[in-house]
Amino acid sequence: MIKFIKSYFFVGLLLLAGNLLSCKKKSSIQEPTPTPSSNLPNIVFIIADDMGWDTFGNFAGIGSTKAKTPTLDSLAANGVTFTNYWVNPECSPTRAAMLTGKYGFRTGVGTAGGVLQNSETVIQKYIGEKTNNAYSSAVIGKWHVSGTNNLTAPEGFGIPYYSGFLVGAVPDYYNWTETTNGSQKAVTTYTTTQFINESSSWIKQQSKPFFLWLALNAPHSPFHRPPLSLISDKTLADNQASINANPLPYYLASIEAMDKEIGRLIVSLTIAQRENTVFVFMGDNGTPTQVAQLPYSASKSKSSLFQGGVNTPLIISGKNVSRKKITETAMVQATDMFATLADVAGIGISTYQDGTSIKPLFSNASAVKRAFVYTEFFGNSPSTNDGYAVRDENYKLIHLLNGTEYLYKLSVDPFEQTNLMSGTLTNEAQQSLSQLRQIKATL
Repeated sequence: MIKFIKSYFFVGLLLLAGNLLSCKKKSSIQEPTPTPSSNLPNIVFIIADDMGWDTFGNFAGIGSTKAKTPTLDSLAANGVTFTNYWVNPECSPTRAAMLTGKYGFRTGVGTAGGVLQNSETVIQKYIGEKTNNAYSSAVIGKWHVSGTNNLTAPEGFGIPYYSGFLVGAVPDYYNWTETTNGSQKAVTTYTTTQFINESSSWIKQQSKPFFLWLALNAPHSPFHRPPLSLISDKTLADNQASINANPLPYYLASIEAMDKEIGRLIVSLTIAQRENTVFVFMGDNGTPTQVAQLPYSASKSKSSLFQGGVNTPLIISGKNVSRKKITETAMVQATDMFATLADVAGIGISTYQDGTSIKPLFSNASAVKRAFVYTEFFGNSPSTNDGYAVRDENYKLIHLLNGTEYLYKLSVDPFEQTNLMSGTLTNEAQQSLSQLRQIKATL
């Protein structure tokens, strides 16, 4: 499988350029300069649900127990891995940010289950409009930005084909309800396998360049044993008592199964398709509290503004990604996805709303990089975790709505062990604190 993976390419996500003086009160939109449709690459954009750095096999130093991920490892070996990619602490706001290029305080989506208004322009519709429908577009998998009752919600945003589930998770990976363009059916095929089957089938039907947004449910709970054909540990028990006693092996097995199925999708493409495809893989938020591993803790993982909640894997590989086996430390955030995908689609923009394209980093290590990243967490019911986080190259500020603040020098304390606000700040730290507060004030 790896020999096939090494023959294709991946798509990248997003980076922001600028300095503190470039911060604006309002988001911005740049007028596009489209590329002729004959030169357009395919796009396969893959989202893993609840996957932080601590279980990712390609990244040493975090988490003692890794999932087996040969497909993702091969993608990383043939592309760029962004280690400072920031998302939101939960899934819906990250997805809304990527779909619209806007921060959550602009869209109103700040926590899981938040509803994105139909007045928002999503990336699929934008690409269609700006390229004169040069792309075939589909969303397959988890949606979770439109509540639970509107079965045609994705189509309402201008997405021509949708198949998956609209809520936060399936109740059972082997027994769930699938919604396809407004129609529902019961499905007993393993969820990850079903989404890969449908993705492969949809791609085979396309005659134009395709844009596949593949939002997998794995490795989100419920923790379970995947099909034995997809995992290496054939002795893994298949009973709820074993899962409850130690869910970590099941979480890792879900990642391994996901990795194997992603590999199956890639090799299902023709050689010509693979060689003309940009692949993106990323996690929508950090690892769940039940399976978080040191140096992260349950209180500093998913649903928190600490690194374990907001710093996730991002891999870009494929067409026009000339940098290979690169670990890129440039800061990237979820809103950058919109501009990056539009840029990859030949629309010719470098910025959009709250994001900036990181496409230049696919081939140029010296490309301009953003000066800060920002994320936030809020909902209708106030939580002790509600607040925002902002970081520059060295320092990170977490400000909770209850007034609590944390300041970390990530360049020397990447796992947030020492809150500098607990002591006397150095002149450097005080200056950075003021700058980070100013960034927030200018958004």
